[in-house]
Amino acid sequence: MKKTVLALFLLLATITFTGCSSIQERIAQPVATVSGKVVVPAGQVPTGIKITVAGDSSKYAYVNSYGYYNLELTESGKYLLMARGENFDPAFVWVDAVIEETAKPADISMSQKITGEALWIVSLIDFPDAKSFSIKPVSPTWTQGTVEMNDNGLNGDILANDGIFGLRMTNITSGYQQYKIVWTDIDGKTNTVNDPHAESTYNKNSTIYIPEAAVKQVKGSVTSDLTGVNYSEVKLATKKGSRSTQLNSDGSYVFAMEGSGREYLVFRSENFHIKVVPVDLSSVNVLELGQTTLASKQSGELRVMLVASDFAKCENPTVVGDFTNWQPQQLFDDGTYGDETAGDGVYTRTFTGIGAGYHQYAFNITESNQVKDPYQESGDSAYSIIQVK
Repeated sequence: MKKTVLALFLLLATITFTGCSSIQERIAQPVATVSGKVVVPAGQVPTGIKITVAGDSSKYAYVNSYGYYNLELTESGKYLLMARGENFDPAFVWVDAVIEETAKPADISMSQKITGEALWIVSLIDFPDAKSFSIKPVSPTWTQGTVEMNDNGLNGDILANDGIFGLRMTNITSGYQQYKIVWTDIDGKTNTVNDPHAESTYNKNSTIYIPEAAVKQVKGSVTSDLTGVNYSEVKLATKKGSRSTQLNSDGSYVFAMEGSGREYLVFRSENFHIKVVPVDLSSVNVLELGQTTLASKQSGELRVMLVASDFAKCENPTVVGDFTNWQPQQLFDDGTYGDETAGDGVYTRTFTGIGAGYHQYAFNITESNQVKDPYQESGDSAYSIIQVK
């Protein structure tokens, strides 16, 4: 009996001191590490933003107060990472991960949410059998009912035909919106499910937060080189035109705005060149801007301006139009080509010798992403339209 006990003891000792390390080596699984960063607008903190993996939302990480995050993946491959946070519109990035290596994807730029608006994104990676997607409101409901999402580069979709669908809704009641995703397969069968990358859930429904207004006011007036002008034709807008008003006939205005940092006022009219004025709302509730001078359009002149912060990603922006033979022309933020102030985030290009009439154009904010002018004078389904005198 004693010999049996001694033999068992020696066997256990052998396993303990010689076998555990090899067993652990067999159990330990090599991983691919993803080390990335989320970028939010100045003055904002990215705490609470969650990064999830499309196709397997159980894999996730939270960013730290500096925006950094780390994920470990058990297989090599190309992954779509989804970023969600209560104070920011959702965003995403692609990353190529390799086992036992560290991948550093491009920074994920997230825009601050706009009062009364919501943006949804859904990918085919999460629903590979889907042909189309819609957002169904649960509580509160919308008069529009279920609204279809897009993969055509419009209405909140970032890039056409990339398998990532988007939808931006405006004029939504502030607070927490409960919703479902409705996806339809190739046979027309519909499926109603929760969002695998939802900000949160309530009553077993996905929820998204719609921010309330933190309204401040800007007061001012405009003048120009013309006399006897009725300035009520001039439209004043901000945040891609989501908030806008017409000036009073004498050029005065009191304009409600949101935010606590740098914002941009955009003045637009068919008889005046576009004018963009940066304002700082960080330390005041009522900003007395004073008088702004608008330049009247002269014969053959055409000026376009782009506010870089209106877009989550804006790199070397260009303009294309019938007046450029649809060839990209660089926009400038260096005090040249009609740009008024270098480095203020407003990209400009002034053209001369353009034929009188109405002209189509669009902006390329990256090499692969073309958008219409958010502050356009007018437009059609594909392009913005500007009048040349």
